[in-house]
Amino acid sequence: MNRQQTIAELEQLYDQDQRREFRLSLQENTKNKEIELSFFNHFRKFETDVDEMDQVDSVAFLEYKKIKDQEKAQQVSHIKAIKQAIRYQKFFLTWERLQTDLGKQGSTPATRFRVDQIKKFKQELELLLETSPEAWDVYYEEQWLNDIKCRATQKLVPVPYVSNTKQKIIQSLEVSQPVYLVGHLGSGKTQLAIEAAVDFTIQNKIQATLETEMDTWFMLNQDCSEQEAMKVFNEKYQYLSHYYEDILVHGTKEEIAAIQPLFISGSHNLTYEDMFVEKTLSLEQQFTHDSFSDYLNVMIEDYREWIKEHENVIQHVTQDEALQLKVQIWKSFSDLLIAKNNTFGTTVKKIEREILIAIKEGRPVIVDELNTIAMQNLIALNDLLQRHVGETAYITGIGPVTIQPGFAFIGTGNLSTQLINYEGTNQLNPAFQSRFVTIEYNYVPQQLNGTLLEQKDPVENELFRVMLSRLAQDSGGIALPNMERNLNELFQLAQLSRLTQNVFMGKWQGEGADEQFTSVELRESVLSIRNIIHVLDQWNNGEEMDLSQALWEGFISSITYPDDQNYILAQAVRFGFFASDEGWNIQAKATGSATTTYQDIRTTDYNYERQKMEYRSIGDVMHLIFGERPQRQKNYPQLEEFIFEKQHTEANLSRKEYEEMNQRLSQLEYLDWLQSQVAQEEE
Repeated sequence: MNRQQTIAELEQLYDQDQRREFRLSLQENTKNKEIELSFFNHFRKFETDVDEMDQVDSVAFLEYKKIKDQEKAQQVSHIKAIKQAIRYQKFFLTWERLQTDLGKQGSTPATRFRVDQIKKFKQELELLLETSPEAWDVYYEEQWLNDIKCRATQKLVPVPYVSNTKQKIIQSLEVSQPVYLVGHLGSGKTQLAIEAAVDFTIQNKIQATLETEMDTWFMLNQDCSEQEAMKVFNEKYQYLSHYYEDILVHGTKEEIAAIQPLFISGSHNLTYEDMFVEKTLSLEQQFTHDSFSDYLNVMIEDYREWIKEHENVIQHVTQDEALQLKVQIWKSFSDLLIAKNNTFGTTVKKIEREILIAIKEGRPVIVDELNTIAMQNLIALNDLLQRHVGETAYITGIGPVTIQPGFAFIGTGNLSTQLINYEGTNQLNPAFQSRFVTIEYNYVPQQLNGTLLEQKDPVENELFRVMLSRLAQDSGGIALPNMERNLNELFQLAQLSRLTQNVFMGKWQGEGADEQFTSVELRESVLSIRNIIHVLDQWNNGEEMDLSQALWEGFISSITYPDDQNYILAQAVRFGFFASDEGWNIQAKATGSATTTYQDIRTTDYNYERQKMEYRSIGDVMHLIFGERPQRQKNYPQLEEFIFEKQHTEANLSRKEYEEMNQRLSQLEYLDWLQSQVAQEEE
């Protein structure tokens, strides 16, 4: 057995050990939820028909795992340092660009230096990921766990297509360019717009706070090095980042509102006043507008005159009665004065609406379904859309208003084509639309050719990655019955989904065809990510049904347009669903046929037998969605020495014996250190 083969075998054992630990963690997490005595906890029961996974006791493996974990810890620090360096350079780049006129981007020697530094650190990171399997593991583990976290918090999974589009939006907003985000139904346009606006706001707040705090810190530490400054910067950035993350989850209503964008739902009935300022009639009690001191002086003079005229009456009563009489007279004069000068009338009140509030407070505003609003009302936005932060925009009925820093405008709209026309939408005036940066955002990419195991570049299967994030545990692993079959069917579901999306958008091309097929169309139905979620929720990790049954119940059965339903059913069969040997009978139908019912496609009663649960660790899942680790450029010299010089004496040690031996070695190392300390003291 040569050395390279031995290392490869140890890596396989490492992957096996990860699966074992993932499975044990699931069992422990489930049982640890029994915190307090209750009826539910007392009578809970757990699945017991599971096979135990053997613990790896090889001494060589334990040494390998120890060294690998140490190497991963080093790579965590290395990658963190590179990311912090990139963040520091981006902070300075943003600050440099803010020095130019109204934050407009302009190339200067200072900005070019920061751009080059960012590029250099990104290249360093890329090289590291190409040469170190441990760095690759660390980097993509963090990405995958973040995918799961975003899914759990109802955010879009940040696959490259989503992240890149979001970054385009933010970059446009940073230079005061309004954005028009267009795409087809169910693609997640509105959610993307909201997340981009929130990120834009938080970035602005963090940038402004850091500029102030770093200046304050520097005035007290003017002899510092840049390394010291970077350390302080990263500490402050980390604190602020966690602070705003916590607000989004646990913040008060007011704190969350300060970060979230203002929102307008577009419709044909939406008017100019609904966007800027609403005028309402109100019945109010009004007082004449003379000086209150004048009223008081008149009342005092009248009061004194009355007292003087009735002086004889006051003198013939007791002191208390006289005081009570004077108080009553004063109150009477007050009531008469109010009655004389008080009126009721109808007044016009102006209530500021979302766009005007956003301009004055410096907040993003989103107008959803912008192209449903009548063009004559949208024209009122013309002056605002061509102004930048710090400039003055003229608002009809209000006058000139200064645009505050932090203001941003995002509109969303459904994308009509020759095949698809969304009822109630309008084609925007070209002159009006030219004021926007128009960004098309549609469905997440997914390869249509090949099986799961045949994928040469799994990174391109972003839809499959989104689907797996919904099934994964918080630790990153996946537990499913009949793992191989279900993973393949999930991949086929992603391919079927992408096919329906291409057809719905009018972008479908047949395999090997050079020209576009316009005869194939879907008018109303598409297996969007929204509908995929319905299917996956119905399937529930294969607990009570297979994916074919879930696909029918969660999506296809609800399609009301017959031609759409029949086409999607036929394509589902093509991708391996609804197999005839499992009781399904899908027959091709002519255009114009009636919709299909469940009774039409079942030949026998549905019966599902769930297989035993199988487990894939976070490492296994990462290989499915990110590909294989890079080849190791160098082996661990200390491990090779351990394996081949001590194999004959230690290879047969048990785990317990190895741990005892390791403990004795640690004690000997401590004694050596203690003796050296004593020797130094004697000298």
